[in-house]
Amino acid sequence: MNSFVKYLTNHVVSKLPIHALRRGWYQRILGIKIGEGSAIDLGCYVWYFGPSHLRRAGVRIGSRTKVSRNCCLDARGPITIGDDVSISPSVAIITTQHCMGDPGFPLQTKAVVIEDHTWIGMRATLLPGTVVGRGAVIAAGAVARGHIPPLAVVAGVPAKVVSWRPESALSYRFAGLTELFE
Repeated sequence: MNSFVKYLTNHVVSKLPIHALRRGWYQRILGIKIGEGSAIDLGCYVWYFGPSHLRRAGVRIGSRTKVSRNCCLDARGPITIGDDVSISPSVAIITTQHCMGDPGFPLQTKAVVIEDHTWIGMRATLLPGTVVGRGAVIAAGAVARGHIPPLAVVAGVPAKVVSWRPESALSYRFAGLTELFE
């Protein structure tokens, strides 16, 4: 049954052009908590062990947040995404990796947290254990890990601070994105 639900999630539901149907599936079947006015675009791949594990690990997407097309959410571990976050197309949020130092090569899971008012650029990758501080920007193609300070702009592989945003950059609120898709 888990395999069937995974197949439906990532090969049928993620391609449905009706936002409300995708949102309903993610919330009711998978247990993802999605805030008011938030949207998950077409082609989002949700990577998880099974719906009951996903509910235990927990995925929370805040209000007025946009997860753009073709993103990968590795929900094998906890993911918390704040309010007014813009996640560009083809971003990978990874929570699970192999423990390279252990001869058994077991999986190790670490939560990823993306705080309010952040922007994750196209094709960026967030590795397990990453915390993106409030208002930070992850540049397109960057590979981020560890703690990204609030208001930092990071770029590169591995991502390093290249600039800072002003505190005033935190005053915006995205309009309810779901209206755009109904």
